[in-house]
Amino acid sequence: MKALLFISFFVYSCAAVNAQDYSDYTDVDRRVLQIPKSKTYATDSIVQFVQDNFITDGEKVRAIYTWITTNIRYSKDSMYYFRGWGTDPEAKMAAILRRRRGVCENYAALFANLVSKCGVPVFVISGYTKIAGNVNWTGHGWCAVFVEKEWRLCDPTWDEGFKIAKQYFLVNPAQFIETHMPFDPLWQLLEHPISHKEFQRGIGFSKKDRAVFHYTDSVSTHLLLDTLQQMQATSRRMRNAGIVNENLQTWLAFNEMKITIVNQESDMDAFNSAVADRNKARALYNDFIQYRNSRLKPARPVGEIQLWFNTIESLLATALKKIKNIGSVVENYQYDTDSLKYSIDSLLAKLKQQKDFLKIYWGLSATEREKLLK
Repeated sequence: MKALLFISFFVYSCAAVNAQDYSDYTDVDRRVLQIPKSKTYATDSIVQFVQDNFITDGEKVRAIYTWITTNIRYSKDSMYYFRGWGTDPEAKMAAILRRRRGVCENYAALFANLVSKCGVPVFVISGYTKIAGNVNWTGHGWCAVFVEKEWRLCDPTWDEGFKIAKQYFLVNPAQFIETHMPFDPLWQLLEHPISHKEFQRGIGFSKKDRAVFHYTDSVSTHLLLDTLQQMQATSRRMRNAGIVNENLQTWLAFNEMKITIVNQESDMDAFNSAVADRNKARALYNDFIQYRNSRLKPARPVGEIQLWFNTIESLLATALKKIKNIGSVVENYQYDTDSLKYSIDSLLAKLKQQKDFLKIYWGLSATEREKLLK
């Protein structure tokens, strides 16, 4: 059995079981392996070759699948190699292509990256598997791909090294559920999803008297969500399906951790953006004070000065709005929103003083204005 540590929680299981049906893609397999080696170290050049040499979505997906399973070798050291690569997906893809090695997570990510660049809907799925009838709770990754107006499932890791028969390519969900169980029940892609207990007992289908789950519409809706919303929806569906053991609880906790990280990053972006708005407003205010110290010369139209003040007020109002919800989703003590709000309120108070001054100034005669400015 091959294994991958899923971040710090799971080991991706990557072994093969009973074969699935596959179509004859002999010509596609032959032609894709003729791609010049120089074009195989960047995703864009691989995609360009596929786009230039294959017509249908099915052919393109097959070509990508064959190239990956033929050229990328499974290597456990990859689970440690990619830890320090940050979050840039293209940097990780380049590293996989350069090393020609990876683990389940890398196979699925590379396949999804190339397929999506060919304009074909695809999604990376996390779950666990069943090997030789025995459930392996360690994590694994595979993909769902939308071809010929239907969702099918692919596991390039389990087909790694097989140059002819691709047992886990575009498999019908009703067959795939016999060996692969996603953490998120949405990605069973079944009208009658099965439970974790049924998967353990070897039941590959659910009772037909259950309510039909319209997964096609649900998947379409899911793919329209942003990353944070997708993770939140996944957690909700997992809880509704039941957290039946510690392994599922661990993966749910991991998903919740990612939600927390995204929320914290959102808080950081909001805080930094609010500070930037406050600083712009402060600079504009200081410009006005300098203008007033020059005895409001050269003279400017009243409307121009009002626009000046309105811009400052708008920036400060936007800043207050941005920091309002910081920490509302996830407790966040690293951003001193109270001090920032105090500085904004103080600047608004100073701005009001200047507005009151101008109101008096504009109501005076020219002689009285000169006296006021002394």
